[in-house]
Amino acid sequence: MSKQILIAVWLLLVVAFASAQAPSISGKITGKDGTPVPGASVRVKGANTGAAATGDGSFKITAKEGDILVVTALGYNIAEIKVGSSSSLNITLTDNSRQINEVMVTALGIRRDKRMLTYSVEEIKGNALVEAKQDNMVNAIAGKVSGVQVTNSSGVPGSSSRIVIRGSTSLVGNNQALFVIDGVPMLNEEAGNPDGSIYSGGTTNRGGDIDPNIIESITVLKGAAATALYGSAAARGAVLITTKNGAAKGKQGRPNLSLSSSYSFQTPIFPKFQDKYAQGTGGEYVDGNNGELSSSSWGPAIDKLSVNGKPVQKRNNVKDFFRTGHTSDNNINVSGYTDRSNYMVSYSYLKTNGTIPNTDYSRHSMFVKYGAKVLDNLQLSAQFNYIQSDNHRYLEGNNFVNPLWTVYGAPISWDPHPTTNADGSQRVYRAGRNNPYWILDNTGLRDRTNRIIPVITLAYTPLSWLTITERLGADMYVNTTDYHEAPGAIGWGNNGATPITGQLYKRDMKSQQFNHDLMIEARKEFNNDLFVNLLLGNNIFTNYNDKNFVQGIGLSADDLYNIVNAAQVISNYGYYRTRKVGFYAQANLEYRRMLTLALTGRYDGSSVLSKDNQFYPYGSVSAGFVFTEALKMADNPVLNFGKVRVSYSAVGNDNVGPYSLTNAFFQASPGVTFPFRGQNAYSLTSTYNFPLRNEKLNEFEVGLETKLFRNRASLEASYFNKKSTDLLTPGSPLSAATGFSSASLNAGAMRNKGVEVTLGITPVKTKDLTWNVSLNYTKITNEVLNLAHGINYIQLAGFTNPGIFAYANQPYGVIYGKHYLRNDQHQLLIADNGYPMISSDFGPIGNVTPKWMGGLTSTLNYKGLTFSFTLDHKHGGDVINLDNSYLYFYGTAKGTENRGGTVVLPGVIASNNKPNDIPITLDENYYKNSYSKVDESSVEDGSYLKLRQVSLGYDLSASLLKKTGFKSLVLSVTGTNFILHKNYTGSDPEVSLGGTGNGQGFSNFMVPSNRSIVVGLKASF
Repeated sequence: MSKQILIAVWLLLVVAFASAQAPSISGKITGKDGTPVPGASVRVKGANTGAAATGDGSFKITAKEGDILVVTALGYNIAEIKVGSSSSLNITLTDNSRQINEVMVTALGIRRDKRMLTYSVEEIKGNALVEAKQDNMVNAIAGKVSGVQVTNSSGVPGSSSRIVIRGSTSLVGNNQALFVIDGVPMLNEEAGNPDGSIYSGGTTNRGGDIDPNIIESITVLKGAAATALYGSAAARGAVLITTKNGAAKGKQGRPNLSLSSSYSFQTPIFPKFQDKYAQGTGGEYVDGNNGELSSSSWGPAIDKLSVNGKPVQKRNNVKDFFRTGHTSDNNINVSGYTDRSNYMVSYSYLKTNGTIPNTDYSRHSMFVKYGAKVLDNLQLSAQFNYIQSDNHRYLEGNNFVNPLWTVYGAPISWDPHPTTNADGSQRVYRAGRNNPYWILDNTGLRDRTNRIIPVITLAYTPLSWLTITERLGADMYVNTTDYHEAPGAIGWGNNGATPITGQLYKRDMKSQQFNHDLMIEARKEFNNDLFVNLLLGNNIFTNYNDKNFVQGIGLSADDLYNIVNAAQVISNYGYYRTRKVGFYAQANLEYRRMLTLALTGRYDGSSVLSKDNQFYPYGSVSAGFVFTEALKMADNPVLNFGKVRVSYSAVGNDNVGPYSLTNAFFQASPGVTFPFRGQNAYSLTSTYNFPLRNEKLNEFEVGLETKLFRNRASLEASYFNKKSTDLLTPGSPLSAATGFSSASLNAGAMRNKGVEVTLGITPVKTKDLTWNVSLNYTKITNEVLNLAHGINYIQLAGFTNPGIFAYANQPYGVIYGKHYLRNDQHQLLIADNGYPMISSDFGPIGNVTPKWMGGLTSTLNYKGLTFSFTLDHKHGGDVINLDNSYLYFYGTAKGTENRGGTVVLPGVIASNNKPNDIPITLDENYYKNSYSKVDESSVEDGSYLKLRQVSLGYDLSASLLKKTGFKSLVLSVTGTNFILHKNYTGSDPEVSLGGTGNGQGFSNFMVPSNRSIVVGLKASF
């Protein structure tokens, strides 16, 4: 027996030794542009030996000198390479124009052939992001991808932008897409203002920190089947950012230097105001320039108005206050590569001076990336991104310290200069408002961030068909928000009027997010018919948050904004830590490059859930069938590619805040402010925290992808139906006998179903001229199916009225407020005085969800000339323009200019049910006591058609630059954000005082959006 064991061991050693001595060839397969070709098949001619290229195009195969390697990949011509004496071989494939050649970055950074994907995915190249000329990278995506809605919150520098894929899926949790940079999840949160957005406006979102100049491409994963591997955070879709690496750029071994610089001019898009009537009431003039006070502009016509024999000067307070904004954006980068390494170093500096004086946003961005083949079967990639941003701004929203309260509401007869009276107090036109120029000098908000994003990836290929990847990444930042307000300011906040004794506050936030993935991927091709890809992985994700806030009220010394100068000090501190652990698996089977089956599974554990519900499984199953392959239509002149795909996924979403399961004690305030006489007191929360489980999302998707006229046209259409259940519903009422008034429950449900269509056409393609057109269309139907028992609505933004709410059996985002009375035929009920009747209660008066969205992108290249534009359209979706409620009352809104005229309002007289025939006068009484009192009057259609960008560039030919040292020199002129059509009377219907929060479509004294003209220059050496 022992002899047999010795023989077996000896045979194993012989086999192992023979395998070790077997000659092998390793290398990398790329396209002619240097892009890796993952999944390319490599086999030895006349033998069964074969291998498949990894995600970065690398391969390893057993072969000896003199063998012929046959390399095949979809979209490329077959290549036959003879093995020489070298053990390393880099292979470049040439395009096959009759086939499809699209390689996409998918979940976990894995590159796959789009032909074989079983879910909807779209890609945006980095050049398109740079050409969009946006300070915030998120805005550059707008209008380019179906199923994606991007909303820029404000025109102030450093404003936030929100991105939602396929509609909202959570009632109160985060609905934005997950951002991933080179395989590592990154933060895209908005710190927000400590006083809340409704009274102070917002801050920038962290996605705005990323410099577009370092981005190679952005891939948008839409459905849950595409994002299941990322865990619960990606249930709402994912945006994958792939950064540049310097590979295959220029000549091997030689550094490539690139410089770019642009300068832009921004002009605000103003609402319209009346410019005929002066300060006063009842047609009588009130002279605000000589100490008289009045909030109204219902005085006499200004064109014939004089005081002491001198005409009263008409002013344009809006144009006088605003200025032309300026942005400079400069980048320098050096890159290069050899046969075993690549590198890129990039530095950018962006500076924007806003259209309001003393507002600006600056961003320094340093990016370093290095990749090396440490061993023939060990690949290293390391990168480091450092961002420093600094933002100066003023408060926006429903706060009197917001200078726009006065800029928009002040009479055209009032001169705000000088800003102070002889006694040093503010010079104002009414007692309850600030002088806007005094606000510029005596208040201010500063928001600063320092951030680092390091990523290290090791890929080990011990066998030609096996790759083990270790990826470590982090996202760490420190954010400091400072606000100061001098004594004498008239303010408003959560607790009512702010004392005019001055205040300051400071908030420090520290966030540390760590991500670790260990992946084992096996790829094997069997007889050129069956390709199998298996992936196993483990993910550990940890997040630490540290928040400190201190506020001082009552400043003793002027111009000393230090906490020691405050009479009353309020502070709080919070420390939060969360962790997720996940195990995942994926299997992809491809048969004859025409039939694909994909299975994914993940098992997550989350520290924010109760112990009984901490771990939860989910996954997806999907399939794709390339029917043109089965029908041998690859050479068909009309339809050369067609694929149908179907998928079903069931995923989890832990939209629960940390420590939400404990019944905490808070500092008591039962009519007494504690500490009181040296004693502190605490009271138990009134909200009982039940054990909570993860939210669930089930999604079905079916799609069609085609290529026509030998890839000159493409059409992709998707239908999806997804239902979210067990949604967190706060405020569910409880019996007082429990000792609590309410609880948070997993009780809500929501459904999104829709259609996405993307059409691509190349109408012209010659040696010198290429014209590409892309058109996308999205229609999403959203419905909140139910809330918890006893809950009629959940407030998302705004006030009790008006506000943005979630209502059962309504689309997400109901505008709720005071409305006019109507009969069953929806006709206005008119009182006997001819005025419309106003309800005594509140109700739904609009909805922010758009009916459909669309975008058109066109790019025309003729020799060195490039002309491109992007149109973006949103149809439907209401906006509550709360400015109107105030400005119609004051008499400064453009609609109040036609005064004294009569009108018969359409409707029926309530007392006799007859059509209304009672004329009323459009005067101060109507606008103050009827029109401006009804929130419904401020609800407007949020539809728009925008020319997001239009760009003209010229690249000087190589022949002209031959003796100059330049490889390329590109001059460009770009225009952005030209609104071609809107029904909205405010600045821009794409607005949200709630920033990136769930309560969209709420506007109240916000900095207007801007249109810009950008001149740019880019040079390569």
